[in-house]
Amino acid sequence: MRISYSRFSAYQTCPQRYRLQYVDRVPVPTPPEMHFGAAVHEALKALHEPNRLQPPSLEELVETFVHAWQARETEVPEDQRQAYFESGVDMLRRHHAAHGQPEEGRCTAATEQFFAVPFEENHTLVGVIDRVDVVEGRRLEIIDYKTGRRMPAPRDMEKNAQLAIYRLAGEHLYPGREVSTKLWYLFHDYQMELEQSAQFLAEVREEIREAILGIEVEDFEPTPGDHCDWCAYRAHCPLFRAPRVPEDLSTLDIGALLKEYVELAAAESRAKARREELREVIGEYLDRCQTETVEGGGYVAARRKSLRVTGWDQRRLREVLDPLGLWERVTQVSSAAVRELLGWPELSREQRRAIESAADRVETTTIRVRRVGGADDLQEPEE
Repeated sequence: MRISYSRFSAYQTCPQRYRLQYVDRVPVPTPPEMHFGAAVHEALKALHEPNRLQPPSLEELVETFVHAWQARETEVPEDQRQAYFESGVDMLRRHHAAHGQPEEGRCTAATEQFFAVPFEENHTLVGVIDRVDVVEGRRLEIIDYKTGRRMPAPRDMEKNAQLAIYRLAGEHLYPGREVSTKLWYLFHDYQMELEQSAQFLAEVREEIREAILGIEVEDFEPTPGDHCDWCAYRAHCPLFRAPRVPEDLSTLDIGALLKEYVELAAAESRAKARREELREVIGEYLDRCQTETVEGGGYVAARRKSLRVTGWDQRRLREVLDPLGLWERVTQVSSAAVRELLGWPELSREQRRAIESAADRVETTTIRVRRVGGADDLQEPEE
């Protein structure tokens, strides 16, 4: 199997996305930022091309970008084209001013370096490295350009699996050389050399193995998450795609039902909150009137307080049961076990009371409301 970072990342994010993209090959529009990034990369390739005797001037660099952009801009929404174009020109102008001339102690060995590296058994890691520089005559620096404005936190950059794969490729393509990796955020002109440990590289290799195994056994179960909100394949995913409605259900307005369901749930939530408010007000009214029953408007409310068992004091219970020779009969301390024990006819009233004294209790209050002269409560008891 040939597996690239893009394929590996797609499977890790969601196996169903991998299937739709690489197995079923469902066509979806390419995001505008991808067209923009491709045009900028093409210009940077021309700027740092190692076979050129003289680097291109700023005008030549911008012209390369213009041609690359014009070949792609029709795929970008019209209202976004000018902003992308101006951003690309500005980005390349700043890059040319700061990095357009050869740097002492550094030379570019390759741009857009394709690799196909054996990866265990019959598998191959493939990809394209943006740029490979030789630093100080020996060390190799693998550079990956980023054209977006957003920069992840440094701790997230260190866990960049794409550069881990590029490093594995670099060590294979240039054996015996020290290889380092760098992310270059062009919009900010920010470079970050990554210190990726041998342990992290081993973890990435294991994750690639797991992805390959999952693909081979066709494990394409969807894994929903935040990525679903921006996934280009959402409309084709079994979790989100429109259902095939049987003819006998075509007259059912499912949208109206869903709306009604949400409205009822919201109304129920509001009603519950309001009942709690009323319960507190009624309870305070009873307290201040020093009564447990009140009548008005054809309704009567009665408040009752009771103690509910919430658990058992195991030490106290054992003190009661041991002298009776009953402790060994209790296999576990629970309300069910103690209720069974209290049902034994050989226990005296005093013994039952002693056992019950080991219970942990909490006082609960219920308010029942009914119509005057009615037998049924209008409200279930609430604690």
